[in-house]
Amino acid sequence: MATKNISIRENVYKKLCESKGDNESFSDAILRILDKKPSLLAFSGILKEDDKELKFIEDEARGLRKSAKLRA
Repeated sequence: MATKNISIRENVYKKLCESKGDNESFSDAILRILDKKPSLLAFSGILKEDDKELKFIEDEARGLRKSAKLRA
């Protein structure tokens, strides 16, 4: 298997060491971290009630629901 040398900052190396399992290689740890799928719960509450973006999303969703009912 081919290997590559990379340069990372000291603080990144320390974090990687902390997140690496006892019997896990650095490559395995990096793959695990990169393959992790974000949870939608991470975005829960990100928009506040008075956000313009939230109003836009709500209006668009209402319009889509209305047009879907008309086609059915």
